[in-house]
Amino acid sequence: LLGLKVLLVYYPGHLATAVHFEESVTGDYISLDNQKFVVCDPTYINAHIGLTMPQYVGKPVSIIKI
Repeated sequence: LLGLKVLLVYYPGHLATAVHFEESVTGDYISLDNQKFVVCDPTYINAHIGLTMPQYVGKPVSIIKI
């Protein structure tokens, strides 16, 4: 939609997204191919960009490139 690079972040039982922003954005992120992808979970109601749901912090993830 905005022309930004996006990953799907699969936690066991949950799917979120991570976005590569051109400007600096703080928060939880995933490094892939020397790029920073900030967690942006549309299902985490009222959460700011960069927040991971507490029950998934530190859990193993699978990354899906799209």
